[in-house]
Amino acid sequence: MDAKPASWLADPQERLSRKNAFDASLVMGTANFNRNTGRQKSLHPPFSQYIDPATGLIRGDLLRARNCPVCDSPPGQGLFVKDGFRHVRCPRCDLIYVSLILREDLMTKYWREELAWTRVLLSGPQMDMDQAKYDYGLDLASAYLEGRRVLDIGTGTGGFVRQAGLRGWETMAMELNVESVENLRNEGIKVIVKPLELADMASGSFDLVSMWEVMEHLAEPRTVLSEARRLLSDDGALLAMVPNSASLVTRLLHEKSHTFGGHSHLNHFNPRSLSAILEGQRFEILEMETVITELGTINNHLAFEDPYLGEAPQFFPFLSPELIHRNLWGSRLLVLARPQRGKASG
Repeated sequence: MDAKPASWLADPQERLSRKNAFDASLVMGTANFNRNTGRQKSLHPPFSQYIDPATGLIRGDLLRARNCPVCDSPPGQGLFVKDGFRHVRCPRCDLIYVSLILREDLMTKYWREELAWTRVLLSGPQMDMDQAKYDYGLDLASAYLEGRRVLDIGTGTGGFVRQAGLRGWETMAMELNVESVENLRNEGIKVIVKPLELADMASGSFDLVSMWEVMEHLAEPRTVLSEARRLLSDDGALLAMVPNSASLVTRLLHEKSHTFGGHSHLNHFNPRSLSAILEGQRFEILEMETVITELGTINNHLAFEDPYLGEAPQFFPFLSPELIHRNLWGSRLLVLARPQRGKASG
């Protein structure tokens, strides 16, 4: 077993050092990383031609309404419209979410055929950062787990299952994108090409269920979390990463933040709303922290440069990775949770 000793979990400096190793702003510089991964080229809103000029919103016949996907409250305060999608804040659980989302057939087609972000994930700089990130997640999970069976939901290009396999885990991928599925199968990676709720797998089949930046894409995240809990062994755990709407970079940029894009990013969790949805689906949180500071983006914005392509020097000397993560201001939330003990998992 490759579990880390308890000292690794308890040593803030070691954890910070390891998180900094996959923080692209710190390692490569923001502009350099964004240019070399092709991020800017992937940002064209794919449904902009369907915006009604009278309302500024995507045409109503392409959309479906929903309540808050965490607590089922009716849509609350409207915050802004971006790329034709209205973003609202739930008055009860504080989730920021898109209340009118694409029809299910359009969303399924989009994910099956999407290529722009796949190209970003396959870029060399992104793969280097992801490898360090996935190693960090595997070490975190291994500190709590004995078993080595992992289901990775929304596998994408396969970075996490590839890294887990190299470390001796028994892996199963779940992915819908046509090109990614073909590439995964050509590598010999086992992949399920169905949504989780339709996969019909036995209870307790996995020791770890992972979702790396997946929950923000789900129209019904509670359904997926409930099914993930059923699939976990008695001592299993869920490992998930999501964009953090309470991050410093998002608080500064608001709708200009690249995390907001209503065609695909439907749910924007903060520590409160992420805790609420996990606890509501009978998970107990073991670890919650932030990763990825976006310090370069922040410095650029404060210096009136392009947030993602500027090269401004440090603006506030006291604004450090340690300060950001201590306050849960990082741009991503990373959480490890297990099914609540003493309660049925069905």
